Amino acid sequence: MSEQSATRRELEAKVRSMLPDSGSLPSLDGSQRPALAAIGVGGVLSGYLWGRIRGRRIRKARER
Repeated sequence: MSEQSATRRELEAKVRSMLPDSGSLPSLDGSQRPALAAIGVGGVLSGYLWGRIRGRRIRKARER
């Protein structure tokens, strides 16, 4: 591997400074995971449905 440039090291340091350290992140226990999974799946499905509805509206407008 080649030596990292000073610019890349500086960029990585800035990005790391913006991210929270692992000690400050809330830990997830087993009871929270199903709720988070349900919220995530619900978000994906609602995004899919919104895209389908929006696509049909655009398609209908073009056909006229």
